[in-house]
Amino acid sequence: MKWITHQATAVAAALALHLPLGGVAAACAGAVLPDVLDQRMAGLAPTRRGQQKIFNAIHRGTTHWFGWWLAICVAALVLPSASLGSLGRDALVGLGFGGLSHVLLDMLTPSGVPLTPFSRQNKISLKLCSTGSLGEYCFLACVVGLSWLLYHDDLLRLTHKLARSHLF
Repeated sequence: MKWITHQATAVAAALALHLPLGGVAAACAGAVLPDVLDQRMAGLAPTRRGQQKIFNAIHRGTTHWFGWWLAICVAALVLPSASLGSLGRDALVGLGFGGLSHVLLDMLTPSGVPLTPFSRQNKISLKLCSTGSLGEYCFLACVVGLSWLLYHDDLLRLTHKLARSHLF
């Protein structure tokens, strides 16, 4: 899936869960974090060609295992409030949730995601749509349309909050 699909779906789901602004923003960031981590690891190679080879070898490996992202969500919910604070808890839940949504969406593609954290042998794939295909863009359009229908008030409020915070 493309990053825009990952981010739009994570934001829509975070709104559905009524996460606060910090959690929604963290879900948006977490939605692309598995791919960012793969790119950063590949970026350690000395040459551009080497970076691409490493990326191809590691992409959709351990960073795309659902267990890590689920563990982040659970940790955020069970750690004592005093150790995280409300903003830290919201951010951690959002980050874990965004990563989890990334993995679930990549499960819809033919490449799939790993069933175990350190093996690329056993993958789960529902093969519903390929990355960048018409099917993905139809899925994205449905997510955006449904989100607007269900959460337009929340989205407008979120936009106003962001505008007042000078993040735009």
